[in-house]
Amino acid sequence: MPLMFKAARLLFVLALSVLVPSINTLGAQVTMPLSDIHPGMKGTGRTVFKGDRIETFEFEVLGVQRNISPGHSLILVKASGGPLAETGIIAGMSGSPCYLEGKLIGALSIGFAFEKEPVGGITPIGEMLDQLRDLPEISPVRTPLILPKLEPPKVLKAALRGELLSFAELMGEKGQTLDGGSALPLVVSGTPLLPETQALFSGLPFRFVNMGAMVSPAPNAKASPIEPGGMASIALVQGDMDMAASGTITWVSGNKVLLFGHQLFNLGGVDLPLWSASVAGNVASYQSSFKLAQSIAPIGALRLDRSVGVGGVLGAEPRMVPLRIGLNLAGRKTLNFRFEIMDHPFITPILVSAMVSQTLNGYVRGLGLQSLSMQGNIKITGHPAIEIENVIADLNPNRLAVFVGAMVQAVAMNPFERPIFEGISLTIKAEERLDLTTISAVRVLKANVKRGETLPVLVTLQNIQGVRENATLNIPVPHNAHVGKATLLVGDGLSLAAADPDERVIDVGGLNDIVRLLNGALRNNHAYALLVQSQPGAGLRGSRIEGIPPSVASLIASDGGSSDNKLQRHIIGRALLPLEREVKGLITLEVDID
Repeated sequence: MPLMFKAARLLFVLALSVLVPSINTLGAQVTMPLSDIHPGMKGTGRTVFKGDRIETFEFEVLGVQRNISPGHSLILVKASGGPLAETGIIAGMSGSPCYLEGKLIGALSIGFAFEKEPVGGITPIGEMLDQLRDLPEISPVRTPLILPKLEPPKVLKAALRGELLSFAELMGEKGQTLDGGSALPLVVSGTPLLPETQALFSGLPFRFVNMGAMVSPAPNAKASPIEPGGMASIALVQGDMDMAASGTITWVSGNKVLLFGHQLFNLGGVDLPLWSASVAGNVASYQSSFKLAQSIAPIGALRLDRSVGVGGVLGAEPRMVPLRIGLNLAGRKTLNFRFEIMDHPFITPILVSAMVSQTLNGYVRGLGLQSLSMQGNIKITGHPAIEIENVIADLNPNRLAVFVGAMVQAVAMNPFERPIFEGISLTIKAEERLDLTTISAVRVLKANVKRGETLPVLVTLQNIQGVRENATLNIPVPHNAHVGKATLLVGDGLSLAAADPDERVIDVGGLNDIVRLLNGALRNNHAYALLVQSQPGAGLRGSRIEGIPPSVASLIASDGGSSDNKLQRHIIGRALLPLEREVKGLITLEVDID
């Protein structure tokens, strides 16, 4: 099942190192039970090796490997015919229906890396039907995301710092893939994904392999028939960059179609575009050969993603997340790009970040002084729009892509409701200069400040050429501030967010609270002055416990085994200085409050 992308008609093919099975819907086709299959039996399979024509290949049963996982078995075969003597089992044959005595036994599903002979495995048809007979006619109900103890504040705090958590970090299994390490190779044609972009996919069951050739459908290219043995593809992203998983159809019954015979992500209910496809050619590889698949035309929607296959409904309309990117190249040229992206809490944020990254990588230079400023919004049904604003000034445009992905992730992975994204709109301006300011010095203009007064703070800023300028930020000190020491932090938004000046537990009761916090997030094109204080006494999860004698409070506060009884600091006053350039730096001072 190759996974393919086309950016400006780029092709990316996800080729299975382990080809996975095809699937079937209930229908009149006769099947053969696993108990009737024995070594030495010979049969035929159907697949597309080139163009739109379905061809046959032969196989001999080597044996049945039972209980390869709980309740699952595998039929081992040696295949022949077509190009298989040169290529071995080809990624993209995944889902090829296989027959003995005219009866369907399953789908070709496994190919072995570095094999000298075309030996593979077939997933039994009975197992596929058991999991895929509940293929829904309509898209999945948009229920809230039910998560394990994922700590929603962890995702939200990462977004406030401009950090997008990889799939592995979300699942708490850093560096592990969903299938325990048997990663599918993602063959990238044309401009390769940046290493930083590839890292965001960590934990998902594929790896990246670069390929120099580029394939796009010819104007007169025809799709293979929508029948067993034909090619089809599933779009994760479509528009000005296409990303699709391609494989072979196993069974068509009425408007139901089952294909691949293995998981895409094993997400259960999904809603993705289903396309007809053809094959431009095959690439022979010592490691794992693969088909160069081409998406031709939309034919329906994928609705079910299980471990033994995926199923779709012909003629159905899927729902995707619209993404628009306007790219202004220093006022000389403006480019507009439109994408439609898979709608899923785990995958959408990563794909949004990847599309921004690939767009910038194609038109913004990777070396030299540059500045990128971004404005935009994320529109969600039933909630205020999330306003996006950011500026970066360095050699790594991927920071901007990660920032956007982090904002989407905080919304998509909220545990309260399944958001409906109406659209994500971004305008990015690229300048070939370094719009960067550092905070070089901070001085308070009052030795002591009283409650209810204003604390003036003199901030010295310095640009990349060494030119300095001063600005005064006035911080109001509240009447209920505690007499004693306070901490003054002056810095850019993302540095302050990383320093976590407000250590109290983030208290969110719904998606509205998350939207409010994201709209109030500290930006890195502002200089901020924050006054932070910790009240004396005892606390529980960041809240003060009143009326406790000092002796008891000291005992509670001294318990080093728990962080819950430590009263955490919080922001009592703030001021900001908006700037049209990136600000970097963080300076901390102590202030006395009378």
